[in-house]
Amino acid sequence: MKFKKRTWLIGLLVIIIAAFFVRRVMHHESMPAAAADGVWVRAMAVKERNIPIDIHAIGTITATTVDVTPGVFGRVEKILFSDGDEVKQGMPLIQLDDAVYKTKYTSANAQLILSENNFKRMQTLVSKGAIARQTIEQAEADLKVKRAEAKESKVMLDKMQLTAPFDGFVGKRRVNVGDYVNVGQSVVTLTDKRHLHIEYNVPEKYLPFLKRGQSINLTTSTYPKKLFVGQVAYIAPTIDIDNRSILLYANVDNKDNLLMPGMFVDITQSLGQEMRAIMIPARSLVPIVDGLQVFKIVDNKATPVTVTIGKRTEEDVQVLEGLSPGDFIITDGQHKVKNGMPVNIEHG
Repeated sequence: MKFKKRTWLIGLLVIIIAAFFVRRVMHHESMPAAAADGVWVRAMAVKERNIPIDIHAIGTITATTVDVTPGVFGRVEKILFSDGDEVKQGMPLIQLDDAVYKTKYTSANAQLILSENNFKRMQTLVSKGAIARQTIEQAEADLKVKRAEAKESKVMLDKMQLTAPFDGFVGKRRVNVGDYVNVGQSVVTLTDKRHLHIEYNVPEKYLPFLKRGQSINLTTSTYPKKLFVGQVAYIAPTIDIDNRSILLYANVDNKDNLLMPGMFVDITQSLGQEMRAIMIPARSLVPIVDGLQVFKIVDNKATPVTVTIGKRTEEDVQVLEGLSPGDFIITDGQHKVKNGMPVNIEHG
């Protein structure tokens, strides 16, 4: 009786073990078979998936700048800013000696007042028939001349004060109090640092996908963890024949005043399109002297394959050359194997 019970238990155990192995094989039937005495690794089947089409480029930050210049010859009487100041549009920057033009303005306005009073008196007299019509016409003509002279004197007086044409930051002044300046001579440069421009080029093959208003993401080595956002504002109407590229400008808000003209930036521009691509885990890559490789599993053996990569994400890389959909590659344990070494695939 004991012998029969023992035989029954042994048979049941054999059935359980057999069922376990059958289930394991069926569950992983898509994977290559295990190799005896092989190295245990993790692997995956290579597949294609949709990824967005992005452009990566290097750009240069530029800004709107202007040289503040006088419109008249004169002597610098006051400098109303300090180097590097932020100024508002219309703020006085340089005051030239305006004594002569103040005198001319005062005289012109006095002459204008006399001419206006004379014209009013002539109007009264002509209405009474006391003077000829020709006399009031002469008075009216004189009034127009005096008004023009007064206006001109005001314009010349205003030119003696140089003001900021827009909001911005002044650079280092190029004159001192007492210096004489000529018409068109630069006394200081004004830069708009709050609204910057990014200048960059992209290959001509992307022309069909480029649109004004597209967003770009910017990073810089100065602030590696800071992401800046801009918008495409200009697309050149012609192709650069030297490098077959298209010039673009993008605007970026610099309200925090972190970026500066002249900086280099790394640009990522999404084109709003997708393409099919092979993506594999970045950890699968093995650096070699002349590039990168991964290990394929062929007939249960590790086979190194050199790959060319493209786009990178946080965890994956795009494979441009070297792999095809359906290939099995080692994702973990590739540093334990060599060319032709048998491998076993660890599941789970």
